[in-house]
Amino acid sequence: MTATGNSIVAYEHDRLLKCENVCSNCTSEYMDDSCCVSYCKPTHFEELQDYCVNENIDCGFDYIAKEKCIKFDKYTGIIQLKDGTYLEILPKVDKNTNLENSRKIFENLVFASHNLTKEYKHNKISNSNTRKNDHVIEIFISVFCRDILELLKRGIKKSYVRKSENLNNYKGKLKFSQHIKHNITSKNKFFVEYSEFSLDIPENRILKSAALYLIKKTTEEENKKALRRLLIELNDISPCTNLDKDLQEKQINRLHEYYSRPLQYAEFFLRHDNFMPRKGRATLPALLFPLNKMFEDYIESLVKQSDVDYRTQYSKHNLIFTKEKELFNTQMDFVITSKDKSRKLILDAKWKELNINDEKLGISQADLYQLHNYASIIRSKESKNVSIALLYPQTSKFDQVIKESTYFDGTEIYIIPINVLDMEDNSNLLDIIESF
Repeated sequence: MTATGNSIVAYEHDRLLKCENVCSNCTSEYMDDSCCVSYCKPTHFEELQDYCVNENIDCGFDYIAKEKCIKFDKYTGIIQLKDGTYLEILPKVDKNTNLENSRKIFENLVFASHNLTKEYKHNKISNSNTRKNDHVIEIFISVFCRDILELLKRGIKKSYVRKSENLNNYKGKLKFSQHIKHNITSKNKFFVEYSEFSLDIPENRILKSAALYLIKKTTEEENKKALRRLLIELNDISPCTNLDKDLQEKQINRLHEYYSRPLQYAEFFLRHDNFMPRKGRATLPALLFPLNKMFEDYIESLVKQSDVDYRTQYSKHNLIFTKEKELFNTQMDFVITSKDKSRKLILDAKWKELNINDEKLGISQADLYQLHNYASIIRSKESKNVSIALLYPQTSKFDQVIKESTYFDGTEIYIIPINVLDMEDNSNLLDIIESF
């Protein structure tokens, strides 16, 4: 754990302790060479403890009472503490990973991730110009701005808006009681209710409010350009005056699904909401992502680069059959079918550090049992020729494909490192699936 300026940087699996429990001379500021590299201010610790314990929120990190510490696990992202300090929780697939690389890995995963919303038809990883010293809030702003550019390309949404006004010309429906009230002495006016096809709708007001807020926050010129373009397009629209009301009234149909993610990010920036499932109402603004799901999305972004027939979250089969129904539905991360339809390749992604020097590599035996069951089901139902590929993040201890492995029944296993730092350096996976 490190701390600089107004941000604290923690990594997955880190443990955070309250500073006053271990030293008496801790300063009020975080310093890289002080005890606060591993510990945090009492007020910050208590806020985080309250966040994950007292409010009963499944937030991806836990308070361990026995050790009096907070352990980060499962999720990556950012939490804003009450004094404005940002707590960044970054992925760390390798003990040798530095801060710059961790932020780059996080950025790659975020740009590939569509786990919070429905997938875009043109969802791709883009090279980012985010500066290495910016904390991850700038990455989220970049995601929002890139979504805004996509939104502008596909078209600003309009909807019919019901209006009630006192007009000189009659149109729509006369509101008789209001007409009498306002026009008892004026016979040339009509108080009417009518519908107008307008840009001034809750969705656009939310986006404009977020743009006005973020243009003052971002330090990236590309982000500012995107925000200015949106503000020009929505120049005649007023920002939100009642954010909760607009959030409640927003409507996204299939035609305008590309509005979904920008609106979720706008909500986070404006209302400091939490995207994660929770039982209580969070008092700290947080944007947290499940690492396992993000890794799966990253894998899918790689698989999309190849001209292969694949299915995600493949759940076509069940484990148990009774007279009445089938039970225990299976769900495979990815299933790839060869071009001649004669072979199947099951891909299973695990966000876990492997060690090539370990005889078993650190692979879970339970995972191997599960995958063999999947292969057996595919073999009995679809294709006799089935192979399995286990995908793990590439590290200094695991950077080569392991091909010469089989189950007892001859089922072929590939164990493949995935480079999450450099998307272009993943020929290991692409070569295998393209030649399959």
